[in-house]
Amino acid sequence: MKRFANLWAARAAAAVLGVLAIAAGARGQEKPVVSARAGERTFRPLPPASQGGIRLSLDEAVGLAVANNQDLNVTVNVAEASRWSLFQNQGIYDPLLQAALTRSHSESPATSTLAGATVPRADVFDFSGSVQQLAPTGGVFSLGFTGRSLRTNSTFSSVNPSRTGTLTFSLNQPLLRSFGHRATNWLIYIARNSRDASYQDFVRSVQTTINSVEQAYWDLVYNIQNAEVKRESLRIAQDLNRITRIKIDVGSLAPIDITQTEVGIATAEQDIITAEGLIGDAQDSLKRLINFDTSQWNTPIVPTDQVRMEEAKIDLSEGMKESLVRRPEVIRQAYSADSDRLRYDYYTNQVLPSLNLVGSYGTIGLGGTFFVPDPTDPTGRRLIPSSTRTFGDAYSDVFANKNKNWSLGLTFSYPLFNRAARGARAASRYTWESAKAQLTTTEQNVLIEVRSAARALETARRSIVAAQKGRELAEKNLDAEKKKFDNGMTTSFQVTQIQRDLSAARTSELQALAVYRKALASYHYAVADNLDWKGIRVEGIPETTPPEAAPRAERKP
Repeated sequence: MKRFANLWAARAAAAVLGVLAIAAGARGQEKPVVSARAGERTFRPLPPASQGGIRLSLDEAVGLAVANNQDLNVTVNVAEASRWSLFQNQGIYDPLLQAALTRSHSESPATSTLAGATVPRADVFDFSGSVQQLAPTGGVFSLGFTGRSLRTNSTFSSVNPSRTGTLTFSLNQPLLRSFGHRATNWLIYIARNSRDASYQDFVRSVQTTINSVEQAYWDLVYNIQNAEVKRESLRIAQDLNRITRIKIDVGSLAPIDITQTEVGIATAEQDIITAEGLIGDAQDSLKRLINFDTSQWNTPIVPTDQVRMEEAKIDLSEGMKESLVRRPEVIRQAYSADSDRLRYDYYTNQVLPSLNLVGSYGTIGLGGTFFVPDPTDPTGRRLIPSSTRTFGDAYSDVFANKNKNWSLGLTFSYPLFNRAARGARAASRYTWESAKAQLTTTEQNVLIEVRSAARALETARRSIVAAQKGRELAEKNLDAEKKKFDNGMTTSFQVTQIQRDLSAARTSELQALAVYRKALASYHYAVADNLDWKGIRVEGIPETTPPEAAPRAERKP
């Protein structure tokens, strides 16, 4: 048993040295940075395979996962889509440019001598342009110009061809319903909340990936070390079988005693088969998370970190406070509740009557060929050209503000009963109340998760002490029983049973260590500070301040 105890101590020392070497190397290793912009994550290749497989520390596995994991592409693309949705909603402030160009000709038989021709003809050339802009107050302002060139065969036309130009400014400003920046920008504000909530989903997916890698990595380490414990149990069983055969050969034991040792060998071999199967499952889980190259899928991962006790000091009260401001689920729900508040505010505004200030101001200029009566014609019916003005002259009059036209007024409307707006307001109110209640329940669930994770961590810590004590006692018990067996004071059956107890005790100790490391990762995941814990930075998230949807006093459970 001294040989076995020394072997166990040597392994422990090697593990400690390995951890120190990895820690020293990690100090010079650059911490991962995760981009929150689609397509900007830098792919990280796997380390080259060495004898036995690809050697990975926990930090390396986490770095590979945050760089290569495909699940993150799902959430980052959703966030990117929401960013462009905000961009789309901001398009309400895009100026609207309009232009038109028309050429027309008309002929119609005259029904009166006042038509000025037997068959009056008109050739018209129209052009126009305008720009329309929405203001943050909800008003619509427009500035436009028109131009017309008209040529006719009517003898009564004193300007032929005539060229007219106009410039007009108009407005339509709501004073009650749809007035103000909140009513104008409500969809933009909601789209911004949706964008920021989507980025919180991405942050949580990064945190989930890190936690999943931690869980899978320690599962793999545990299963590999547990398989080694089972192999050591097989070696002990084989050694016991060898000693039993010698004792049978010299006549100190009956031949039937060999059966129990062979049962012990068979049981140990079965335990090894089960343990190796669990190693394969753990390998696949970790490979999936780090997006393992399919061409290297059969290459095993060799973890370089060992399960070990790492005393962690946690402040549960501080962790609970941090979780309420860090957990993406809480922040996301706050954005959702704020969006419902914006809807309620908008529909409350829509209940008001519609009262709009409308007005316009414009000027007109005239150009063309001007005709006056011929002074030599005694009838005064013949016209002769007197002057000609171009379109430029017409627009000079426009900008000189010679011929003014303006209007100003109010328009009012209000649907009787107004059930559509009142119903929308009532529905949005209760939707908002539901969102506030859901925010409260989300916070409560988060606090429960943090407290549960803290209890699991404390339970795992205490379990390690108990498991270590149990393993030490099992080693001493087996050592004592072996001595009894060597002196003929016990049976191989009893030795085999105690040997199984030692194997179970060593498995329990390994399991307790692995559970502790997993519980520590789960606690940081519950608090949502595992990015800081692992030194990982997320870049590219829009700078925003999460909203306070409602004071907590208003959020009644």
